[in-house]
Amino acid sequence: MKKRILLLIAVVATFGAVQAQVKIAYMNPNEVLVQLEEVAAIDQQIQALIAQRDEEIIAKATLLQQEFTDYESERLALTQEQQQAKEQELLQQNQDLESERDSYLNEIRQRRAQLMQPIIERMDAAIQKIATSMSIDLVLNEGTSYGDAIVFYANAERLNITNQVLEELKSE
Repeated sequence: MKKRILLLIAVVATFGAVQAQVKIAYMNPNEVLVQLEEVAAIDQQIQALIAQRDEEIIAKATLLQQEFTDYESERLALTQEQQQAKEQELLQQNQDLESERDSYLNEIRQRRAQLMQPIIERMDAAIQKIATSMSIDLVLNEGTSYGDAIVFYANAERLNITNQVLEELKSE
């Protein structure tokens, strides 16, 4: 029985010693990205693309609305078959417009991700460089992309490496 207790104490002590050696830090990537000029330039490119695509979609939606208004005014003069055919055509045009809008939103997301990829890779390299220089074993993200906190409490601000990562990226 004493051997088991001593073994248990040794295991707990070893686990505690190993756990104490892990160095953890955290950072806020969104805070870094907001302060980079390259990200502002990308945001401007994306906004220009959105404005262009919005104009196209609005023009098509306005045309479809006009066709619907015209149909409503002519509907009583049409036969039942003609009404059904026209309604089906308008419904198909509306579905096509929705599909085009969804496709354009997906294109915008992909384009932004493509433009941001080199910046994200540089940020990852900066995080790794700082973590290595500070002998950090694990770097946590302070929050999710939805704004939810991952790090709820940190005992010391020295664990936050956001400013060091930002400085490293700006010095490149």
